[in-house]
Amino acid sequence: MEENELSNSSNHIEKPEKPEKPRKHITIEIPEHLETTFRPEECIYKAPAALCDSNRASYTPRVISIGPFHGGSENLQPMEIQKQRYLKEFCKRLRGITREEVQESLNELLSTIEDHKDEIKRCYAVNTVDFPCDDDKFVKMILFDAVFIFELFLKNEEDKRDNRRYQDDFIIGKPWLRAAIQRDLILLENQLPFFILEKLYRLAIDERKPNYLSFLDLSCRYFKKYGRNKAKPNETNHYEALHFTDLVRHFLSFKHPQLESPDGKQIKNLYSATMLHQAGIKFKPLPDECLLDIRAWKQDENPVKKGELHMPPLEIDSSTECLFRNLMALEQCHYPRQEFICRYVKLLDFLVDVEKDVDLLIENKVIVSRLGDSKAVAELINKLCLEIVEVTSGYDALSQLLNDYYESSWNKNKAYLVSVYFHNVWIGTGTVIGLIILAITVTRFILFFFR
Repeated sequence: MEENELSNSSNHIEKPEKPEKPRKHITIEIPEHLETTFRPEECIYKAPAALCDSNRASYTPRVISIGPFHGGSENLQPMEIQKQRYLKEFCKRLRGITREEVQESLNELLSTIEDHKDEIKRCYAVNTVDFPCDDDKFVKMILFDAVFIFELFLKNEEDKRDNRRYQDDFIIGKPWLRAAIQRDLILLENQLPFFILEKLYRLAIDERKPNYLSFLDLSCRYFKKYGRNKAKPNETNHYEALHFTDLVRHFLSFKHPQLESPDGKQIKNLYSATMLHQAGIKFKPLPDECLLDIRAWKQDENPVKKGELHMPPLEIDSSTECLFRNLMALEQCHYPRQEFICRYVKLLDFLVDVEKDVDLLIENKVIVSRLGDSKAVAELINKLCLEIVEVTSGYDALSQLLNDYYESSWNKNKAYLVSVYFHNVWIGTGTVIGLIILAITVTRFILFFFR
């Protein structure tokens, strides 16, 4: 009995608790300067990786680097010598007559960049660029790039007045290189802030000189190709551009749609151009207007006949894909809820499915193709919207209007009769005569029957 009690009591003896391990003290250091929101000055970005997957080359300069993103690219180094040449030539334009006065003007430009270097750096997206550790190197880079742009723009303007003056110039004398540089200067990753360019230009160029143009005017004239017949001077004069990519976007979208979906619903699909045409929709060119100013009926301020869609002509050439990709990348990074170019390209993507859609729009002068191949145009348009995130509506009300028109059986039947029996003068005339003969025959038969 006692033994059992002893054995039971031994089973209930509490084991000593294991001592707790000492807790490791982990320190997390969060830098004080770490920013948690976008900087308001931020406006120059690396193209998002998802967009680059479709076509990295469209975002990459081919011949010249501007700004810090592509400065170390080996294939762009030859143009660095040209920047030095242009700096030497630009010194002749600086305020001052004597060598000392010109040097003083050049030093003033360097001092201005030095004073604004932090403000310039804050224009570039966080953690996307490694600025030179040596501030002097950064200041010189900005000076060389800015002066190159000034000299190029001024020579371009002077060449219009006398095309023999710069026929031996390294750039102006080579049309292919001029075109390549103009293409590189609209790339989102290849920009300087517009504010520093304007500031330096005003310091460098004496506005009392004959034929003086402000830097904004000079820029608009240089990029006239992208704004031709679209932006009027008074619609650009007071625009505060962020950089050249932003300026070109303004050319094409200054008159953007304010239409919203009638029921607040985003339209996910729109019938193609050929399908809409089969239902009776007529595509009409709208020359000399902003590219995004697309007009349809039910808009009091822009009276359009029912069944007509008026579109400013879109010229498509070898640089179109690069242009739209960079404008769309800027909107995806900087203009949430204002992605006007993205919405326009999405509308084009709806309208164009296959070659026949392109042929129809070319026939109606809504698209002007320099590619020479309708299939290439269709593929270009269809690829542009890959990885583009839609945030806001723009053409939803217009798309709903076109969809409703197509889905009306009356419109389809009317369009079918017109296309079969009235698609040219001779067939239309024959149809009318046939109907008259038929009416006379039926009338005679009825009169004979009741006689």
